[in-house]
Amino acid sequence: MAEKKLSTAALKKIFWNWFLFNGCSQSGERMQGIAFAQAMTPAIKELYGDSKEETVSALKRHLVLFNVEPQIGSVIPGVTAALEEQRANGADLDDDTINTVKVALMGPLSGIGDTLVPGTLVPILLAISIGITQAAGVAGPLFYMIVYPLITVLYAWFLFKIGYNTGLEGINKIMGAGTIDIVTTALNILGLLVMGSLGAGYITLTTKLAYTSGKMSLQLQKILDSIMPNLLPLALVFFVYWLLSKKKKSPIFVMLMIFVVAGVGVLLGIF
Repeated sequence: MAEKKLSTAALKKIFWNWFLFNGCSQSGERMQGIAFAQAMTPAIKELYGDSKEETVSALKRHLVLFNVEPQIGSVIPGVTAALEEQRANGADLDDDTINTVKVALMGPLSGIGDTLVPGTLVPILLAISIGITQAAGVAGPLFYMIVYPLITVLYAWFLFKIGYNTGLEGINKIMGAGTIDIVTTALNILGLLVMGSLGAGYITLTTKLAYTSGKMSLQLQKILDSIMPNLLPLALVFFVYWLLSKKKKSPIFVMLMIFVVAGVGVLLGIF
């Protein structure tokens, strides 16, 4: 019996199914489970297409609860495709083993993805886009609309192929060596540095409050600057962090509060 091997066309279909439709069927019961099963259909057809029973069984095992940051999580469809290929060729891989691998990878890859994509990549590209917009108008939004999808597709495809080429053995080595923990910590630090630099570069807050007695005038802003430049913007950042992390306020509430306070402060001559 000839060894079954997924074609390049099937692998590309798996990737694009996942990349484009990972959020098309979000639900409280299965999260991305239906989308994952749909992404795996090209592999299932090629590997089990000659057996209705095997095809149905393969679809069912991928309809379980599944949820991951989709771009970095592209590793998982790649690994799963490799596992299905090994199973179709007689490897001792039952449903529980395949789903256990998926579940084991969901948490670490979500941690990396949530830190890298919305916490690092998006703020960096937005900062660049804002700078371009200030200098060249509409070129800024166009830069973001082109560069962000392009970068995302390239690294998602790269990670998908890594998952497929390394399979279960390669992923076990990575997780066993603590590589994912190291990467997660490094990306958390990088994300904090990026957010700190963006805050310092784009948050502006000064006060007009002053004490005047005769010819003497003490301006609060000058006093604060002598203590530490940009002290008010830093205090605002920590205040917003406190509201979000400690008081569990929603981002919309925080933005509305800042808008109202800023408006009142300007009208009263405080800011």
